[in-house]
Amino acid sequence: MAARRDATLNLAALLRRAPGSVDDLSADGELAPDEELLEDAGIRLAGPLHWSLNVTNTGGEDDFVVAGDVTGSALMECRRCLTDVPTAVDASFIYPMVYRPGGAEELEMIEDDEQDELLVFSQPEIDFAGFLTQVFAIDLPLSVLCREDCRGLSVDGVNLNEHPDHRPGDTHDERRSPFDALKDFEP
Repeated sequence: MAARRDATLNLAALLRRAPGSVDDLSADGELAPDEELLEDAGIRLAGPLHWSLNVTNTGGEDDFVVAGDVTGSALMECRRCLTDVPTAVDASFIYPMVYRPGGAEELEMIEDDEQDELLVFSQPEIDFAGFLTQVFAIDLPLSVLCREDCRGLSVDGVNLNEHPDHRPGDTHDERRSPFDALKDFEP
């Protein structure tokens, strides 16, 4: 396995294989996706992503399978107090791939005739960064807690974990019923 600092693989050797032969290419490395990829996926990272890929020629001229995993730590907001919580993610995947020369320059995910997801590439050199970032984002939990006994925020936005004795300040606008204006109403 070749360790890499980016997620670009050259599959030219697999594309040149004789029909009927089965071969594979494996690589692993670290990836620090650019800000645009992270923003599109809606994630913030606590460090680089660690990935491994294995691309296998399944015996056809243009049919492949990619399998691997991507791990890392994302920063997510606690659902109660909104503080940043490092959240570990370990995502594994396996997808069929097909080579279609003359198509889009980037790796694309499409649905095939049976409604299965299929990765399509048109160049021998493939940048898997966007794909790995999406797989990582898909496996993020919907919400996290900074700790099981998180006390959350007070009505006026104070973190009760940091200020457990905080009491909401008296407000000049006491919580009144909207029907108070009707108390003197006579039909």
